[in-house]
This record gives sequence, structure tokens and C-alpha cells, in this order.
Amino acid sequence: MAMSPRGVAMGTFFGLIMIMKSTLKVCVAVLAVGVLVVAGSASPAVADDGSTSLSLRAPSAQNGGGATVSETGYDLAGPYYLRSADPEEPGEIELKFIYSYGHEADAEEEHELEFELEWGIVENWECILEVPFIVGNGEVEGNGDATLGLHTRLWNEDGWIPAFAVRNMFRVPTGYHGQDWDYTLRGLFTWTLTDATRLHFNPYLATNNDADDGDRNFLYGGALGFDWRVNDELLLIADYQYRRSIEKGEDENHVIELGADWDFAEDRMLGLGVDFGVEGDDGCEDFTISLSYVIEIDAP
Repeated sequence: MAMSPRGVAMGTFFGLIMIMKSTLKVCVAVLAVGVLVVAGSASPAVADDGSTSLSLRAPSAQNGGGATVSETGYDLAGPYYLRSADPEEPGEIELKFIYSYGHEADAEEEHELEFELEWGIVENWECILEVPFIVGNGEVEGNGDATLGLHTRLWNEDGWIPAFAVRNMFRVPTGYHGQDWDYTLRGLFTWTLTDATRLHFNPYLATNNDADDGDRNFLYGGALGFDWRVNDELLLIADYQYRRSIEKGEDENHVIELGADWDFAEDRMLGLGVDFGVEGDDGCEDFTISLSYVIEIDAP
């Protein structure tokens, strides 16, 4: 019996959980904070007939549950990896200017400036353009290569079924000694836990066509984390990432990421992202700190 497109998509991306099974202990540590948030927000839901049932979704202010943040269906825009299934609204454009400082053990420090554009073209569809530049020692092969992407939400959240979207990302060799074309397929699962908290699962598959003899041509991994909307202006995120190493024979990479978005003015946002490796004795010596400035524009 043939499977539906939804079944194929769900089966493909949830199958990556089996690949990541050796990392579950780390996932549990990261999600423990999320569980505390959920537990603090869980409360009995009261129906019209007076019956009650346990619900993870916090009661709304209209139901006498106190002030809560009820905004749903929002994208994650900060300078971090974690993303939600929600694209930009039709006609909305986000311009992002990102600075990143990277420190890696036994390697030179790296400073990167990146320009990003995300444009909601129609309902459930978003176009993406990313152009990063390594500054200082810029004579690095592929420096300035652009990435073109398409974010497509296939279905919305429905009860216990999470919202699901895919991102098709193509790296184009437009920069210094541009590298080969590369492709990344990324799944975006988003599940609302409470009025202020959502769980996200972002598995990916990627090609590495410019690989040397000691590098892999095929990569995979993913992120598992959550976002917590503290109020209308402040959003916090935390996630764990598993990444297959590029070099053959090297251990997989395990990364913890923390971030925040702050809507400090109308149509203006500041973002912070910090990630650090946790594998090995020297894992925490590898870290990246990123800052972003986002301008939101309503296109005609």
C-alpha cells in the first residue's frame, strides 16, 4: 500500500532519530530545562460543562489564568541555527546583518559578517538569500559564496501532530575561488507545548561536493530544542545539535546552543546566539558568539 506524502516525509526525518540515538543522554540534559518550563505552565483545562482535563497549554488570560503570551505561528529570526516550521508572512521581508566571532582550539580566530534576506512570497512559502564574508584573512576558498533557499510549510500543527516544513538550500559558487554547488535539505518540526513554549526538531542532510580525499561527501545531523517567549519583546531558545564531522575518522560534533531575540523597537530586533562544543576534554574551547540586527519590512 502506497504511503501518503505526509507519511513519507515524517518517516524520512524521524528516521534520523535512530542515527542520533547515541546522543540521547545529551538531549535529555538540554530538554530538562524545557520540561521545567512546561511543568510550570501545565494546568487543568475546564470545559463548558464543568469537566476538567489536564492540558500542557497554559490557560489564557480570558479564562482567568492570568497574563500569558498567546502568540503562535512565529518564525525564529536570531543569529542561531534553530528554526521553526513557520515562514515569513506573505509580503513581509526580514533584512538581517550578522556578526560572528568564532574561536576554535589550535586554529585562528574567525570574524564573519553575513547579510541575510527572508521574504514571504505567498502563504506558506518563503525565499532566502544568505551571503557570508570572512573578514581579516579573506583569501579563503568559497569566501562570499551565496546560499539561495526556499522554505515551504507543508502543513500546520494539528493537535499532537507538529507543524512541518522543509528548507531547500543551495550554495552557489559566487565568492573567492568559489567552491562547488552544495545542497542541504532540512526538515523543520514545531510542536506547541504551552502558550509560551514550543519544541523544535531540525534534522538535515547535506552534500559536500568540494571534499578532499580525507573529507566526507555526505553529511547529516540535526538540532533538538525549544523556544520560550518570555513576553511580547523577548524570546529565548536553547538546543542541542549533533553534526557528523566533515573529516573522515573524526568524532561527531556535539554542540549546545543558547540564543535570544529582543524586539526593542517597532520593526527592529536584536539577536544573540552562543554555541559551544561539548565533546572531548577540550570541547568547550570551541565556541561561536553571534550578534544580529534585524529590520522588518512590509512589502507592497
